[in-house]
Amino acid sequence: MLDAALSGGDKRANTKTWAKAKFDWQIVAIAKVGNAKIIYSDDGDIARITTRHGLSAIKTDDLPLPDSARQHKLDLADQ
Repeated sequence: MLDAALSGGDKRANTKTWAKAKFDWQIVAIAKVGNAKIIYSDDGDIARITTRHGLSAIKTDDLPLPDSARQHKLDLADQ
């Protein structure tokens, strides 16, 4: 994957540094080798790389909030 990006002139995938780009590529490569279908990340650079390689990226803000984590109603009528 990285070789294809390098030969295509997109080695950094619009990230700020080459070190971060390599780290992002490693994350996506490990996910692909592990047959992952989805990567949960708030990093936009990883999301761009995953969509190019057949994976989905889901941000934590897009995850459903379970009822147990929602704020309970406050009984303020007696106050």
